[in-house]
Amino acid sequence: MNASHILGLGSVLFALGCSGTNSKSSPSTTDAGGDSGPPATWTQVYTTVIAQRCSPCHTTASGIGVDIGKLDMTSQATAFKNLVNVAAAGAECGGKGTRVVPGMKDMSIMYLKVSLDDPSPCGEKMPLGGPSLAQSEVDMIDTWITAGAQNN
Repeated sequence: MNASHILGLGSVLFALGCSGTNSKSSPSTTDAGGDSGPPATWTQVYTTVIAQRCSPCHTTASGIGVDIGKLDMTSQATAFKNLVNVAAAGAECGGKGTRVVPGMKDMSIMYLKVSLDDPSPCGEKMPLGGPSLAQSEVDMIDTWITAGAQNN
């Protein structure tokens, strides 16, 4: 082999080595929905969405969402206890499914009632009488449910 062949072979090997994936690279945090980053926590969902956007209907003892919808979310602990793996109740949604099914947003009445793309499976879309949630708020609920609706 002459010097030009050796130099050419060295350049090819260097290029191949640089174009490969590094086995030490961190894994992707992209989920099946295409969002990157970790899923939302229950604390984030409660403080950012529920406490802000579901008030006062579901966050006060005398709210219409508590009286008629039978969904009390007056505290973070109460909300979790009344949402996850709990059958829907109330005048419009009683007997129509489960409020939050961990890992299954499309089977979760909570998600379907706030989703910007899906029809409400029962009753009105939420928040009742107010503007729809922002896509980022819906996505937060989506990632929390899809990741298993943990109490974190």
